[in-house]
Amino acid sequence: MKKFCLSLFFILLIKFFYSQQLFTLRLVPSSLTSAPAVHSGAFGTYNNKWFFIGGRKNGLHGFQPPFAFPTNNINNTIYIVDPVTDQSWSASASSLPDNIREPITSSNMEFYLNDSMLYMVGGYGWKDSLQDFITWPTLTAVNMNSLMNAVINAQPIDSLFRQISDSALAICGAHLQKLDSTYYLVFGHRFDGTYDRTDSSGIFTQTYSNEIRKFQIADDGNNLSTYNHTAVRDTNNFRRRDYNLLPLYDPYRGDGFLAFSGVFQKHVNLPYLTPIEIYKDTVIVRNDFNQNLSQYHSAVCALYDSGIYLQHNIFFGGMSMYYMDTLTHQTVYDSFVPFVRTISDVARDIDLTFHEIDAGIRMPALLGTNAYFFYDLNVPLFRNHFVHLNLLPHHQRLGYIVGGIESPELNISVTDPSLSFASTRVFEVYLDTIATAIQEVNNDVLNFICYPNPSSDKVEIGFELKKTEQVKVELLDMKGSLVKEVCNQSYNAGKQKLLLNISDYSKGVYNCVITVNGNRKSIRLQKD
Repeated sequence: MKKFCLSLFFILLIKFFYSQQLFTLRLVPSSLTSAPAVHSGAFGTYNNKWFFIGGRKNGLHGFQPPFAFPTNNINNTIYIVDPVTDQSWSASASSLPDNIREPITSSNMEFYLNDSMLYMVGGYGWKDSLQDFITWPTLTAVNMNSLMNAVINAQPIDSLFRQISDSALAICGAHLQKLDSTYYLVFGHRFDGTYDRTDSSGIFTQTYSNEIRKFQIADDGNNLSTYNHTAVRDTNNFRRRDYNLLPLYDPYRGDGFLAFSGVFQKHVNLPYLTPIEIYKDTVIVRNDFNQNLSQYHSAVCALYDSGIYLQHNIFFGGMSMYYMDTLTHQTVYDSFVPFVRTISDVARDIDLTFHEIDAGIRMPALLGTNAYFFYDLNVPLFRNHFVHLNLLPHHQRLGYIVGGIESPELNISVTDPSLSFASTRVFEVYLDTIATAIQEVNNDVLNFICYPNPSSDKVEIGFELKKTEQVKVELLDMKGSLVKEVCNQSYNAGKQKLLLNISDYSKGVYNCVITVNGNRKSIRLQKD
């Protein structure tokens, strides 16, 4: 099989000339064949080997039963992979008692590897005794040293798992992380019942946590419990699931987490665009920045330059409400949040300013959604969480992209989700050399939306400005001809709303384009 190489060029220009960051990334198809085709489960590295627990073996979930989450695609196998020797081992979870097996084979559970102990929380899965799906109210612990040895040596695994129940842990689509001795269960939702997008009869219940739930775990190897439960609540900004959570280090505030995007906003069925900084004693919603190019859980890699306190967060593929048109270089909006091939970098500098950079090249297919990123065993780390840019040689493998969902089309959720599948591809990600510059994604206009979309009558156009700007909003047909100039005037900083009546226009697709400082964003608007 002929290998290909994708070169990714970045330059980040910030205030000081000595603060330029330039590096090249390459994606190379790996020769590894032992990684499983799974996604949306618990994963990690222990004793130089990868592990995969739970998740699913099919592609994007369907939207009506029985195709939403078919039980025959639950991943009931525990996989261990050695990326050095390309060996793999597996053990069936079917021998475990139902109360253990069902939660650890669920989808979108939260998990954290604390030294050798893996803690798994929540997850959406099938409960056989109810003949229905629930979000599991459980905390399950397993010693990975013992589990890996048992799986590799084909020994029983039944006695290795311990579990407690706690309704506060009934969460899926969130993340479990740790600062000092405190665990953080960040955002997510509780979903009980069979998923049906068209349901109006109450066959399921969904409750977003709207919280960062904090607790501690007492575990002596036999007895397991949680204590010191507290929570930070925000019903406007924390109503998120299926997002990306990365480590954060700020030289002033210390260690924390960065929450990126997620779904869905409180009053509109669209993703969040604003990141959230989470520290031990404070939470900061960064309304001054929009992440345009990635809004769903994907393969991600965090890098840090400790010399100038600059953090890079690299997003590989996934799903996004915006993507860059390769011909016009405009930011294109799609409210269906399609699968994308985008590779992007959101960097945070010493001045606490965010910058989003489009790589200019793409994933080789519509890949990356719910995929796993494993750091190379030899990569130098900063504070145990970041690739340490200052210590990298000129050529270094950063890690591997494994599994996830692969789709043949952008909007598979609108056509036929069953055409997507769990990817068998593995890619090696390399960082190489200093590179030439590309343009930073413009962030002058925030939260640009047209709602409702589609519409047959009136459309509300919303946007937000950081400062007073001259704004032009136009409605164009698909040939690029002007249909209506909605506005062309100066607006003050802050949120703005315009009302557009399209009732007299012909049915079809239009482009609503906003222009500020010569930079354009475009929304495809459907007239029904």
